[in-house]
Amino acid sequence: MQIMGRIEFDLDVLKPHIPSNYGLAQALEEVPGVFYVQIKTDEIDQKTTSIFITIKGTEELSLEAIKEKLESMNCALHSVDRVQIDKRT
Repeated sequence: MQIMGRIEFDLDVLKPHIPSNYGLAQALEEVPGVFYVQIKTDEIDQKTTSIFITIKGTEELSLEAIKEKLESMNCALHSVDRVQIDKRT
């Protein structure tokens, strides 16, 4: 019997207007272990956009890898609002 693990993160992120939400979602999808990305706009300012990101992935998904990808795209991780780890048999 193999145990399959799943990890989910809800993140509060500040990003510049470029990349677009779509472009950021595509980049996050490239992080090892990611199989789901959802981005919801919270607030748009003159130079930045506040967004909420939900990322779902396998056990190999790491918050550090997500953070590195966000930083490489000039995004700032404000907070990790939810973490869920689910191990199923």
